[in-house]
Amino acid sequence: MDSIHNYTDIDFHAEGAFSTIYRCRPVPTSPFSSSYSEVVLKVSNPTSQRAPHSPIRESELLQNLRHKHVIPLLSAFYDDSDLVLVMPYVPLHFTGDVVIDSATRATVVRDITSAIAFLHSQRLIHRDIKPQNILLASKSGPAYLSDFGTAWVPTTTKLLLKHLQTDVEPVNAKVTDVGTGPYRAPELLFGYPEYSESIDLWSWGCVIAELWHGRPVFDDDSSESSEISLVNAIFRKLGTPDVQTWPEAEAFPGFVHIHFVRYPPQPFEQLLPDAPPEAIEVIAGLLRYESGQRTAAEKLLHMKYFSFAGNNIE
Repeated sequence: MDSIHNYTDIDFHAEGAFSTIYRCRPVPTSPFSSSYSEVVLKVSNPTSQRAPHSPIRESELLQNLRHKHVIPLLSAFYDDSDLVLVMPYVPLHFTGDVVIDSATRATVVRDITSAIAFLHSQRLIHRDIKPQNILLASKSGPAYLSDFGTAWVPTTTKLLLKHLQTDVEPVNAKVTDVGTGPYRAPELLFGYPEYSESIDLWSWGCVIAELWHGRPVFDDDSSESSEISLVNAIFRKLGTPDVQTWPEAEAFPGFVHIHFVRYPPQPFEQLLPDAPPEAIEVIAGLLRYESGQRTAAEKLLHMKYFSFAGNNIE
């Protein structure tokens, strides 16, 4: 049985809304000491969580998910009332301050796309894809998708999740207050509870675009981060849609009764002038209003951009 006594040199590393991350070393008698010189402890109290945050669900998911680009769970245990998840220490995030060459960039995008494709094949929705949740072991990779604390799991899942029956969001009544700021899909911003895994595809498109944009592509240049300001930031870049160009929006609460400023769409080549055409093709396939038209992750893997992984294309 694992316990906090199996770890030493425990130092604060990061803090989230409902958890605290500590960086530490396994003691020599730990089963992980021969494989990992450093690990992280993600500590949270299950009783103080706000739905859909669930460390118990995250623990059970990671115990059942096996993919080379999903962060592995090494152990999970309780320390008094806190649930502690033990994962490898991965030093870098896929953010703009990490300079990587174009070949590695394509490889990392391919790695995370494959992880997303795997999740979606299990009908799971990550719901918080952003640069901070994409980890790099080094500037040359490999890359890992992390933080499954708000992931949505269907009741029909074949994964062995003991606590699912007490923590269910119906497929047509999911929580819409998920995701992070400029990476949230537009259907979430309009409070549409019947969204699909396509919200992950939108978020992933935002992350990829940011590699060439240098900052969130839908940054509204203000201190305000309300849904309406984010909607406006999207419309100013991609153009203002209506129910003809975005049919599913007719089902969104209040959409047809709101009069939006009419913005023309900006070509992606103009928004991201430094991005190669192959990357533009990927991004344009993901950042589509109609969720059913976003390119599925499995299909993305066959696009030309990924053939450049391992080669310099800039």
